Amino acid sequence: MLSRLNDFLTRHRRKFIVTGVVVGGSIFLFKYAQNKLVEMQEKQAREFLEKSRRLQHFESTEKTCNQVILGMGAELMQAIIKECSTDELLEQLKQNPPNKLELWEEMKIQSFTRLTTFIYASSMLVVALRIQLNLLGGYLYQDTTTTTDKYGKKKPGKINDDLKQQYLSLIRHFIQEDGLSELVRLIRAKVMAVMRQLPLTKPLSLADIEQLFWSLQMAINSDPSTDPCSKMAKYLLPSQLPDHLSGDMALMQKMFNETLDLLESDEASSVCSNNICRGFSLAVDAMAESYKHTISTNPSNSSEKQQQQPQDFNVNSIQIALARVIPIASTMTAKGFDSETRPQNLATSLLTFYVISDKTKVLGANVYETFSST
Repeated sequence: MLSRLNDFLTRHRRKFIVTGVVVGGSIFLFKYAQNKLVEMQEKQAREFLEKSRRLQHFESTEKTCNQVILGMGAELMQAIIKECSTDELLEQLKQNPPNKLELWEEMKIQSFTRLTTFIYASSMLVVALRIQLNLLGGYLYQDTTTTTDKYGKKKPGKINDDLKQQYLSLIRHFIQEDGLSELVRLIRAKVMAVMRQLPLTKPLSLADIEQLFWSLQMAINSDPSTDPCSKMAKYLLPSQLPDHLSGDMALMQKMFNETLDLLESDEASSVCSNNICRGFSLAVDAMAESYKHTISTNPSNSSEKQQQQPQDFNVNSIQIALARVIPIASTMTAKGFDSETRPQNLATSLLTFYVISDKTKVLGANVYETFSST
């Protein structure tokens, strides 16, 4: 019996070896594939959790960003109103002085300077804060993933509260120091150049207003060294870090340089320019409502047909003398941001639109993605 079994094993030895290798290899490959599958699933789970954490952190950053924009935007609008005040001119005009023509000419320049500054400055501020807060958010997210030692204990992050506050305070240069004043001087000079030849008696339609705004944009953006869209950093931030800052100055300088690069990037310039174009469109829409109101209260300004059928008149065909457009422009920018006002005034409409603009949001998301994953 044993010899027969031995003979059988001897005769089929190679078959048993091959079968053993095949079965053993199959088991090994199965175990290997199983382990790899488990590793892949664990990796996917880690990536999913990381993406979820990053998304939650980004959404939190966005909420904070929106709140900061509206708060600082309201402060900016008040600073513009103060910088381009028309109160003194209005008081003088009420006295019916002999130089009222000169006063009206100055009122023309001041009103359109303030209106244009509203549009430019608010767009620039929104773009800057989107960049700053998302860059900072990216750094803070990196802190949450790299601030544990080999024992799992939490280490202090690179971004402490003092550095965070000092970094965000850099934008104060625009509102409280020379940035806004420099922008106003540029815009005023361009407004004077464009509007100097427009007499107060010149009738303007909404199409003429659009053309006027387009001419102002072309004039303001004409010089590459002062263009507010491509040279935002020139107005928004100091030329170098202030001496009074403290803490990790190497990191602060790094963040400052990265912010400058982002502000001067083509993407940021394009977003700012797009917002400004849309801002002037909002201004035209606001003027259209005033044009309608002017005709409804002063039917003598419309054609005979419009007098007979006022409900059918086309607002685009209305023409109003520049002298009557000036108070409209001045009134539109007489008040700052106020979310409670209905309908919204121009300052509120501008900031609200810039905050929810898809292009602005994409810019912020791109900045956050870059600095949270490096």
